[in-house]
Amino acid sequence: MRPQHLVRASVSVTALALAVFAPAAVAPPAGALTSAQVGGPVVVAAPTAGLLADAVPADEGGAATVNLLGITDFGGHLERVSTQSEGVQVVAEPGAVTLACEVAAARASQPNTLLVSTGDNVGGSAYISSVLDDQPTIDILGAIGLDVTAAGNHEFDGGARDLSSRLLGAIDAPVLAANVIGNDALSAEGDGDGVWTTEVDGVTVGFVGVVTDSLPTLVAETALAGMEVTDLVETANARAAALKDGDESNGEADVVVVLAHEDADVYSNQFNGSVDAVFGGHTHHPHASAVTGRDGNRIAVVQSGQYGELLGNITLSVDRDSGAVSVLAVKNIDLTASTCTADAYGVQAIVDQAARDSRVAGSRVLTALDRSFYRGTNDGSDPGANRSTESTAANVIADSYRAWLTTEVEPDGDHYIGLMNPGGVRADYLLGDLTEGEAYTVQPFGNEMGYATYSGAQLKAVLAQQWQPDTSRPLLMLGVSGNVRVYIDQDAADELEEYWSRISAGEQAAADLEEAVDAARARVIRSVYVDDVELADDASVVVASNSFMLSGGDGFTGLREATVSGTGVLDRTVTAEYLQAGGAVSADLAKRQIGVDLDAAVGGTATVRFTGLSFTAASEQTAPGAAQEVTATVALADGGTQQLTSAAIDTTVTPELPETGTTTLSIALPADVATTACPAGGRQGEGVSAAGACAVVSFTLVARDGSTRSVDFQALVPVAAAAAQAEARVPAVSNQVVVAPEDEPTVAGTGIPDSLGSAGATALALLAAAGVACYRVVRRGLLGRLGAVPSDA
Repeated sequence: MRPQHLVRASVSVTALALAVFAPAAVAPPAGALTSAQVGGPVVVAAPTAGLLADAVPADEGGAATVNLLGITDFGGHLERVSTQSEGVQVVAEPGAVTLACEVAAARASQPNTLLVSTGDNVGGSAYISSVLDDQPTIDILGAIGLDVTAAGNHEFDGGARDLSSRLLGAIDAPVLAANVIGNDALSAEGDGDGVWTTEVDGVTVGFVGVVTDSLPTLVAETALAGMEVTDLVETANARAAALKDGDESNGEADVVVVLAHEDADVYSNQFNGSVDAVFGGHTHHPHASAVTGRDGNRIAVVQSGQYGELLGNITLSVDRDSGAVSVLAVKNIDLTASTCTADAYGVQAIVDQAARDSRVAGSRVLTALDRSFYRGTNDGSDPGANRSTESTAANVIADSYRAWLTTEVEPDGDHYIGLMNPGGVRADYLLGDLTEGEAYTVQPFGNEMGYATYSGAQLKAVLAQQWQPDTSRPLLMLGVSGNVRVYIDQDAADELEEYWSRISAGEQAAADLEEAVDAARARVIRSVYVDDVELADDASVVVASNSFMLSGGDGFTGLREATVSGTGVLDRTVTAEYLQAGGAVSADLAKRQIGVDLDAAVGGTATVRFTGLSFTAASEQTAPGAAQEVTATVALADGGTQQLTSAAIDTTVTPELPETGTTTLSIALPADVATTACPAGGRQGEGVSAAGACAVVSFTLVARDGSTRSVDFQALVPVAAAAAQAEARVPAVSNQVVVAPEDEPTVAGTGIPDSLGSAGATALALLAAAGVACYRVVRRGLLGRLGAVPSDA
């Protein structure tokens, strides 16, 4: 038994004393909040001081009450952080003191309360904690009395040895990971094999902890040496069933709670009838509802976001006679709105000491930034939550990697580029002085800098691995250095995103879609330009990145295909020196990865869709250098050019996707357009024939300040059939030629009157072409798909 459970009685006394001597902090406010409606949408309650003192009372009928509080992805965010928003001071992170105060208030009101976590308590942490090896966070969770936690992926950052020899002994709660086998110390936690049981109000509550199936892609390969990750859902269901199978030899529980370091909204309905409640995590998305499980059972589900901003609450009632479990409350409490700040469990002193110790090392100013560099957002208020979109923060780090490669290493190769994984960027770079501590906060992992050489084909394959239909997020959009431009086949991207939706909803298994995913990935990277030239498959490209990425982390297994040269230099040191040297005093607001889809038809018209032209941060969308519109231009036969059309860019954010910044241009070719032979083979648009004539349409991005940038992609649009026939057949000396049916194969046998001649044939051909085009449009609509693959320039 861990020491914290021996002192549970003293913790309860502390909580009661807090309620007596600090009534302002724990007394329930007027107008207590209601819990989330069972089965309803996410409900985030906004407490006043000590709202959790108003906990759900025990049933009067003698049923047992189990009150559960949950956190996830706390990541060492110990301090209370406030920001100015339109002149009003807003709490962005409530901090550990408020968390402790609210937990104490709940325990004082409802003794049958347990505090749980779904992992990422440490690792990838805020600077105040990470620079001190997360010991302040471990001390605080121990002081508050964390009862049990699942292991998150960041608990494995330091590898098996650090987990076994340091973390498991330091964290004063069972650390559960039932689906990770091969580590004896981890398997021995709790009651063993990822399970822990405890008694609450006379009933036994069993906890099953599991970590995301994506764990092998989220840590360096060496970190999991000797360990294997099994299927999260299957493992949790097996452990839960064993806890309710009536066999005392394998442990029994009246209530089973799954602590899953994985998105609860995606997976919770796949748990079986033995599961009563689920706490989720990993993706930082808040969620609270009751869902129907695999066997028709009702499951209370909560996911409390990140950084202690929310405190999840599930209250269950257990009928002592029948054993039936019912849900009394499912909600998230918004701790950013809490005024509960009385010091409980001595947490304030731990935070203060950590602040003193960490800030001494981090106060040195590296440089001054004249603008901010932001991570991806879903709604403008959750920076870093959208890892599926390109961000200026990841791009500037990729720029620093390339600069280091170019100036410090200079290996052999045709091109040098930098790549940065979005999950490795843990904070934004903000306008003004950038201190060493702030730079550390952005890159807290301390990975080693490295580089390796790949062919152009291998790099394209790596970029295609940004789409990850079988993981928690549809894709992870890399930061790429400024000398790289990637053109995405948006039609293939749409397909991959649809596969992710099916797999994450449990509609189809990943294995069943493996061939389809591979085929779409083979198409999704349309072209790549490096150093202003299109990247050839046999080109030599030297990639600089951190050791985590180069070892295949985050699912980029293609990076393992080359021998990596390590350097012993920390990645954050490289970026800090780049920033200190003034390498990023301003940011390039031109997107480096954009999507294109073209649907061309015979008749001289085309529709071109662009996606991903805008960053997601509002201030970056409205900055002078941000793209505002796209224009289409074509060359004329007389050597001039003509602007065909322009379209404004819609900057509405597309959550969890890279497609923010969309526009569609409808193109109609003029009669005097210059033409070239349509290319044979390759990726051609609808209606493109090697025997026909095509016009080359070019595109330009126009920024808000009037500056322009050419798009490397060019659309090949087949010219109108009538115009092509006229150019080929009509003599310059005549305005009309009458052709007899027997001399005109197109007309012969059609029943068209002779008097109509070639005009009738042309009309018939155009009607037929229109029919084919309509068929294609209808068919695509039924399939839910957009456009055809754009043609090569």
